[in-house]
Amino acid sequence: MKEMQDLQVTILLASCNRASYIIETLKSIKNQTYPHWVCYITDDNSTDETPEVVADFIKNDDRFGFYTKPDTYKKGLSGTRNFGLDLARENGAYLIQFFDDDDIMYPEKLELQVKPFRKNRTLNFTVCKYDKIIQMNGDETTTASPELRLHHDHIGDAILTGNFKMNSLSGLWNMDLIDKFRFDERLRYAEEWELFIRIGYEYPDNYEVVDHFLFGYRKHPSTLTMGEDEDYERRKSSSVSRLILVNYLTKNNLHTKKSIIFFTRSFLTYQYNAAIVRTLLAYVENNRDLGTGLIYFIKTGLFLSRLHYKILGKISTWV
Repeated sequence: MKEMQDLQVTILLASCNRASYIIETLKSIKNQTYPHWVCYITDDNSTDETPEVVADFIKNDDRFGFYTKPDTYKKGLSGTRNFGLDLARENGAYLIQFFDDDDIMYPEKLELQVKPFRKNRTLNFTVCKYDKIIQMNGDETTTASPELRLHHDHIGDAILTGNFKMNSLSGLWNMDLIDKFRFDERLRYAEEWELFIRIGYEYPDNYEVVDHFLFGYRKHPSTLTMGEDEDYERRKSSSVSRLILVNYLTKNNLHTKKSIIFFTRSFLTYQYNAAIVRTLLAYVENNRDLGTGLIYFIKTGLFLSRLHYKILGKISTWV
């Protein structure tokens, strides 16, 4: 009995106004081949029929619970997932599976991702591949199975630079680890990217790859990540997440050569902030083991950016 309890999975299903999709998601959870799970449906105060639809589906299955997020958590996925983590902690959770209300969990997802934990209880997480189910208008859908590279020596570097494509649904997490870091509720978008990078730099290699496609990640017109780049909240979160990360890595002395290059380029081109770049320069000068070439790289970047703005200022007087 102790073995079964230790390896029970707590599924944290975030929901908000998905009455037309969530039943398919709940059915996919119910069809798991792994029997030792509970599912907390954490609802971000839906205004459609989601609560009623869910209540009818789960009324005869005590493995499911429906919880409305209180206003002590911020609106959005970060607050909803943190609310779920607090519920899980209160109930002594060991393994955490985040999921969303419009995606499909394939039958063997939990079974295959739990297996590595039986051999190594100190793992931070296991990760799998996923299909993209793209729905544009009406019922027409396409499914793609991207070949994702999941084996990396340093997952912080890999996620930061886009070489490790990981989302909240692909990982099965050790509760103690994920609850220690948690989602930053200031972010409405890019919250999982920011969180997983923090974890990846603190623990670069303590995870196990499960080399199977184990869920369908649905993309449709109302998906949060399907909007246009000019969306103000999305662009703001992208900028803020970079600021949070560069400050975190600098404060905790976690930078690598790749992170220094990434943030130097980001703050000289994507969102100009010479003060941060100078802070990175001082960091490298105090950590010479990163390589003296980085000092030249940053100084050259600062010089060229200043020259660039001087040239643009001069040209503007001619217009």
